Amino acid sequence: MMQNSTAVHSGEYIELEETFKASIKHDEQPPSLTEPPSPVQPDELAKELDWDGPDDADNPHNWPTWQRVMHSAIPAVYGFGLTAGISTFVAAIPAIEEQFQVSRNVALLPVSLYTAGFVIGPCITSPISELYGRRWIYWFNFPTLVIFNAIAAASDNFTILVVFRFLAGTCGSGVLAVGAGTLSDVWDMKYAAKVGVPYVLAPFLGPTLGPLMGAYILHQYNNNWKWSVWVILCILAPVGVAIVFMKETSMHRILYLRAKKRGSHVKTDTASETTKKIVKGLLRPLHMCLFEPLSIFLGLYSAYSFAMIFSFFGSYAYIYTKVYSFDQRQIGLCYIPVIIGFLFGVATFGIFDKIKYQKEVVRTNGRAAPEYRLYAALFGSCLVPIGLFWYAWTPNQSTHWIVPVLAGLPFGWGTLASFLSCMAYLIDVYGTANSASAVAANGMLRFAMGAAFPQFIIQLYDSSIGIHWAGSIFAFISVVMIPVPWIFFWKGRQLRLRSHYPTNNN
Repeated sequence: MMQNSTAVHSGEYIELEETFKASIKHDEQPPSLTEPPSPVQPDELAKELDWDGPDDADNPHNWPTWQRVMHSAIPAVYGFGLTAGISTFVAAIPAIEEQFQVSRNVALLPVSLYTAGFVIGPCITSPISELYGRRWIYWFNFPTLVIFNAIAAASDNFTILVVFRFLAGTCGSGVLAVGAGTLSDVWDMKYAAKVGVPYVLAPFLGPTLGPLMGAYILHQYNNNWKWSVWVILCILAPVGVAIVFMKETSMHRILYLRAKKRGSHVKTDTASETTKKIVKGLLRPLHMCLFEPLSIFLGLYSAYSFAMIFSFFGSYAYIYTKVYSFDQRQIGLCYIPVIIGFLFGVATFGIFDKIKYQKEVVRTNGRAAPEYRLYAALFGSCLVPIGLFWYAWTPNQSTHWIVPVLAGLPFGWGTLASFLSCMAYLIDVYGTANSASAVAANGMLRFAMGAAFPQFIIQLYDSSIGIHWAGSIFAFISVVMIPVPWIFFWKGRQLRLRSHYPTNNN
């Protein structure tokens, strides 16, 4: 990872260029759909091909501003709509139970399996995009997401609903693996970090705002559960129009196609070499999930807080209905403090990056230790338990509803500050070679836990231990996890030396 990244400018909250590079390295080489894609070796292209000059019109950095803004908005809006599709369906669970005469756990399958698809989709598209490019991923993912969701919404058969929601999540989520690369392609890093903040926030804002959107849309359409899916397709409609006009943004693919047009020869991989690269790209994140301690512990740490957002789908509905007699719309409004906390988390990461990491970069002449990325996680590690204990013990008929609702603010604050810090740390540790796989492994853990949590929340809160102790279980687990970033901050260098992969030795 480059240690001399651009410093945070005054008045701006954050520079996230390393975070964007994580996904970028998963998709270094792109194709066109106008001809069968030919795999290209990035190193070959880097040596043989380059822009004609700083003003090369084919360089995405030189495109008109409106065109670059459009290419930046597509992954942000797509990511928001994609992840909001997880939780807009939550408001429809009672209607699903009634129509199909199923239990709540079974009614939650369209939510859980849609989320489980996010574990599979990006891992498949990441290695493929290294060979065949970014635009192809958008052009495949968007129509499959729309078609499979439309089939699910149009059906009155529960099995078809579940199966096609899973297919929608699997086939539609690959854009999560290439969006950051698109941003880096079209902007200089000092601008990409700022333009990309909505893209970074999308996977958190989507699931958090989804219950609110779903509740209001269902109220508008007489509790017709199908609209909890149709509303997502409405949100994504502008993306469907915009991707028609998308151009390839990857430098390597653009140069490869231009070289072919000019009659130049660029060496390509054989079919067997291509297959090996794809298989290797598929297996590396899985290996990191199972056998790489550094990736496992930081992954579980950040995944737990992310999964707690999914647990709120059940616990918010149970607590605010049982204790305060809220309806679905009022429950959706309870997520607003969590969203405000996310914004605080972004600001916190930016502040620590400026006052700690960037100063260390200057002091060490670009050789700052990755552990300097962890200050925001140290701060956030204490906020998450505070928020969870607050939420566990304040719901009571004698306590005003605003008190437990405000517990979402420290939780959201600590969750996103820690997440951004851990992602930046992983990218600095593993560098350009393996950071994308480390981030992909983290995503696998996040969405796997997110898919699982809603399945047991209601049973826990409805058990004999009561809502206070049920909530406390999650809070105590978060306390156990507090030392994780502190241990990495203290013993990070020794842990890096024991990694199965090459790591930053600063």
